[in-house]
Amino acid sequence: MSSYFNADLELQHIYIEVQAERYHHLKAFIEAYYCFTHGALTKQDKPDWEAIFDVGIRTTKAEEIMDRKLLVRDMLVPLSVLIGYMKVMVRDDVLTIEGLRNLLNEQLKYVVMTREEYADLSKQGLRDAMPISFYQRENKHYKQVSARYDVAGITLVE
Repeated sequence: MSSYFNADLELQHIYIEVQAERYHHLKAFIEAYYCFTHGALTKQDKPDWEAIFDVGIRTTKAEEIMDRKLLVRDMLVPLSVLIGYMKVMVRDDVLTIEGLRNLLNEQLKYVVMTREEYADLSKQGLRDAMPISFYQRENKHYKQVSARYDVAGITLVE
């Protein structure tokens, strides 16, 4: 089976769970979708969570560090925010598989950072939330997927 087939299968799982408003299992399906769409797979073509360290966006401080014990992987846009977007799709009756695919392809990325950077995010209350500026139209961080890191002073490698 191809990665595209498996990614589509995970996307269908996500769609069914969101349609049924069962959000508690989404993380596993979303991570599997990411792995299939980014080639983070084992030799048996199964999702490889550890391979996210190889394909994720790195911070400048994490760029040269190869020891995974010193690093953390984190969703660029927190899961709670992604689920919030999905809940709005359900509420507004616009939930489609294609809409979910677009949302995930736009916003589902992983960042590989140092443990210290992750602690900084946590201290600033940004571990599982976007900054207020993300929701303010007049702000430069409005709907910017990197807003958490920009506000926390964490630089992502382009």
